[in-house]
Amino acid sequence: MSVDIAVVGGGPSGLFAALGLIRAFDGLKVKVYERAKNYRECGAGITLDVNGMKALRAVDEELFSRFQSTVVTSVNAMQNFDQHGKPLGQQQNISMKDIIGKIKAKTGVSMGMIGWFDIQQMIFDALPEGTVEFGHAFTDFKEDTEGLTISFEDKPAVKAKYMVGADGYFSPIREKLLHDGPPEFTNTVMWRARFPWKPDCGLPKGPEYVHSFFGGQMHGLVYGLPGDVVCWILAVPVHLCEQQGVEYDAEEHTRSKHRKQISSYQNADEGQGASAHQRCSKVAKVAPPQMQDLVKLTDPGAIIEHGLFVRQANELDKYAETGWGKGRVTLIGDAAHPMRPTGQGLNTALEDGAVLAWHLQQGGLSPESMRAFEKERIPRVQSMAEQEYARGATAYKEDAKAAIDRVKTLPMSEEEFNNFKHSWEPQRLASAVAARALRAQ
Repeated sequence: MSVDIAVVGGGPSGLFAALGLIRAFDGLKVKVYERAKNYRECGAGITLDVNGMKALRAVDEELFSRFQSTVVTSVNAMQNFDQHGKPLGQQQNISMKDIIGKIKAKTGVSMGMIGWFDIQQMIFDALPEGTVEFGHAFTDFKEDTEGLTISFEDKPAVKAKYMVGADGYFSPIREKLLHDGPPEFTNTVMWRARFPWKPDCGLPKGPEYVHSFFGGQMHGLVYGLPGDVVCWILAVPVHLCEQQGVEYDAEEHTRSKHRKQISSYQNADEGQGASAHQRCSKVAKVAPPQMQDLVKLTDPGAIIEHGLFVRQANELDKYAETGWGKGRVTLIGDAAHPMRPTGQGLNTALEDGAVLAWHLQQGGLSPESMRAFEKERIPRVQSMAEQEYARGATAYKEDAKAAIDRVKTLPMSEEEFNNFKHSWEPQRLASAVAARALRAQ
């Protein structure tokens, strides 16, 4: 098979990059190669922020409108609890609905909660049928003057003019391209899950709540999504896991993931759910009773476990002049800049997709256009990563109040960070016909 652009990794970032490229060029042959055999409903949820929404609008107005009408904006109360499950006094009952309303009044864009799987599915549905090739586990690539030959496990090789690596923070494409080693383990293990609301879960029915748990050096999050879905996340430092008899070998985890393409939650090893449930059940003893109960109620197959790995913001300094790609290959999302999952990972990846499509549309398919994309992204991504690293690293405090108050010590204040995120205005794609005429001039 021969394509113009191969996107390796079928998570939301890879799918959106493909959508942007298809919208940017008339008749461009783009394929997404995803390791998983199919998509399954898994993962938890995220906040689709204003900057992520603007990226969607820059590429596809119709898709943007669908997301605007889908995200949860009606969270009446965000409540904070300590590690024992007790409300944190004046820190509870924060009206997210009011905050979101004020942000929309200022930016003209709604932000809100949405399921990770739902984001993936909505972008997938916007792509032309047959764009995603499932069951393709990347193994290698070679570049010559004609283009790229991309190899997959037990699948025919693919010829491509260009390649986008959207294959996650253990990106094998990055390793073969840059040889700069694996990301850094943060000494934190995370479990995520979603399940249909049940009468005995102790939570309201619907998406109008967010419960955060701090203190005891752990962090938990529980919230609802449309369709009466309950999502929860539990993150615990390794030493607390070990105290509960759960070992986590980060080096072995790194080695095993380097042997596999990990681009999305879809690629969790078969059987991980039951194993993850057993391990999480043990570790949950350090969590509040509310979270322990939710773990018990969750179908074992719905739970995903993973370590948190990042690259420090200053690692990008060495690519400031050259870009983080080479030749006919670029990287996006976690493959380029993995950061702590505190709200901006996917939003920044969506930004990547919009900016990449614009640069290639304006400058044509060329290594030079890819390098221009990368160099534009580096300063903004560095600021995002620095803020998110500090936000995440300081969440695991013994004292719950101190964990909440950590926002006062971050590189940017909440107001400064919101302005930084929300003031971003991407260049919108021209129609494919107009872009072709522009390039012909």
